[in-house]
Amino acid sequence: MNIERAAGYCLIGTGLFAVTGFIVHPHDSTPDNQIAWLIGHSLIFSGLVLNLIGLSWAFASDHEQLGKLGWCGFALAGFGLSMYIGKLYWSGLLYPFVLDASPDLIARVGLGPGSEPKALLVKIVYSAGAMFFALGHLMLGIALLRSQKFPRKPVLMLMSGAFMVGVWPLLPGVVQMLSIIVSAIYAAGLVWLGASMIKR
Repeated sequence: MNIERAAGYCLIGTGLFAVTGFIVHPHDSTPDNQIAWLIGHSLIFSGLVLNLIGLSWAFASDHEQLGKLGWCGFALAGFGLSMYIGKLYWSGLLYPFVLDASPDLIARVGLGPGSEPKALLVKIVYSAGAMFFALGHLMLGIALLRSQKFPRKPVLMLMSGAFMVGVWPLLPGVVQMLSIIVSAIYAAGLVWLGASMIKR
């Protein structure tokens, strides 16, 4: 199996894990749903790790054609993905235990899932991760389109989905309720792109 086909399988795995994780994932952690909370986060976490591996291998397989724009896009997208992975690790594996031990700390700092961080540094990190994710995928997408080695439609879906995934946490709470739909668009772009890479 060459690196491009391996990247394709990783991207398909990303979409499947992420969508399944969002379906299983409860809205908030309670003593009654901690198993579902852990399973949902673990699936999404695994999907994002596969996403990072898949994008790395996809970039490595065509790095000469993607050029400096592709390298910058990959670096920003990878950094944003890494920050999302860290955030998921916190909210999935640590948050329920910290909430049980010290709910006042969660309320004071604003580190609950879906909450607005209150500390300036945490706000900057949250915003930077989302913007790196969105900007990186846009730059990488443009490089993929310029190379003409990848089908146009899945790349455009990936770019638009990544942009919305990166921007929606910065929007009002009502808009954030659309996160599952937004994530599904991004996941569909990844699966479509991954399938096209396997067939090439």
